[in-house]
Amino acid sequence: MASFVAVWYFFTIITYGTNVPAGLFLPGMIIGCGLGDLLFRLQLTVGYDNMNFAQDTSSLEQAMRRKLIVIGCAGFMAGYTRMTYALGVILMETSEDLSIFVPLIFTIIISNQVGFIFTRSLYTRATRTK
Repeated sequence: MASFVAVWYFFTIITYGTNVPAGLFLPGMIIGCGLGDLLFRLQLTVGYDNMNFAQDTSSLEQAMRRKLIVIGCAGFMAGYTRMTYALGVILMETSEDLSIFVPLIFTIIISNQVGFIFTRSLYTRATRTK
């Protein structure tokens, strides 16, 4: 998964400055989902397991994986697009899981604030460049 994220990140960086309409939204979603899956795998490797009370851990494990993938996608995309409510609505409609609303909004707010500390939005930079 790390090599998948690295390849997509590399290709997104390569196509960003070109005049080819390669897009930034979908590659950002793919990279963010990959980072969310890496976070899930890291949690399993470290031994973080909050599913001990259930008998069927495989379905709970998959549900937790899906939630972390969506939250990773939100964090990555909010960090470079600075979208807030629109991104939250898009990802809530995509996931169809109301239980991740609060973590999703919290992740979007934190990613936006960290992004504002360091630099401008990627879309703001592209607009000023053109």
